[in-house]
Amino acid sequence: MDDMNSNAKFTRMAYRYFGNIVDKYILASFPKLQSDISKANMRITAQEYLSIALATATVVFVFELPLLAFILAIVFNTIIISTNAGSAAILGLIFGVFGGILTTVGVFFLFIIYPSIVIDERKKRIDDSLPFAVLYLATISGSGTPLVAMFKTIAKFKEYGEISKECSRIVEEVDLMGSNIVSSLENAAKRTPSEKFKEVLWGMRSTIMVGGDLKSYLHERAQGAMNDYRRRLAQFTQQLSLFIEMYITVVVVGSIFFMILTTIMGGIGGGSAGLITMAQVAMVLIGLPFASIGFVVLIKGMAPSSE
Repeated sequence: MDDMNSNAKFTRMAYRYFGNIVDKYILASFPKLQSDISKANMRITAQEYLSIALATATVVFVFELPLLAFILAIVFNTIIISTNAGSAAILGLIFGVFGGILTTVGVFFLFIIYPSIVIDERKKRIDDSLPFAVLYLATISGSGTPLVAMFKTIAKFKEYGEISKECSRIVEEVDLMGSNIVSSLENAAKRTPSEKFKEVLWGMRSTIMVGGDLKSYLHERAQGAMNDYRRRLAQFTQQLSLFIEMYITVVVVGSIFFMILTTIMGGIGGGSAGLITMAQVAMVLIGLPFASIGFVVLIKGMAPSSE
């Protein structure tokens, strides 16, 4: 609760000081930002988000400039022997300003691309959970459960991840805001980053409007989603086999080859034994772990979600 209050206070402060600048000079340059923020499930306006980005970038610049200038002044005074303390301080300040500006711009544009990163992650999670969520909806629809109650049930199961959050927002619009279920489905379809989930929502909306059989529609969508999920699993299994072979060949065999080659070259060429030992230790303690972590991250990113 304290974190939420702090975030709200920072948002209000940022908008108070930077809101006018955002509205006049910046907002028009990012016409898709509000849509991306909505799809990222970030309950904030584009004006407030850009104000936070500007405020954060400004704070970074204010705190980074003196620290960077001080460090660079010491570096210049140490490396460039002929430079006196005054000249080193001026050089440190100049390069500190340039470095601070680059960092500030980087922080601002990191805010700009962050919603897109969240959207891609949400899309993957929704697509991975969709077959099971639709299958569950199809199952409970057979008992004649009202659609809003079906979404309430899905919202309670956190195992469905982002789909549970989307269903929770649909329920909020109906129960708290007084919206009808058709409009709520339309809003959710426009909001979700997943094209597959969007198709399901639009199909449910159309089925309700024409008085069709929702149970049959959901069973059909569930069957198609499960078939697609099986195809993705089969494709991932093939890719996983390929990556395991690459890992064994490049990382394991490559590391052994490197150790043997450096040892032979050191014996033939009479190179520094200490340097060769350092290279081998770096390979074992740094190269192998980082390569292994890289493969794990890559495979985890490709794998269907376990939510």
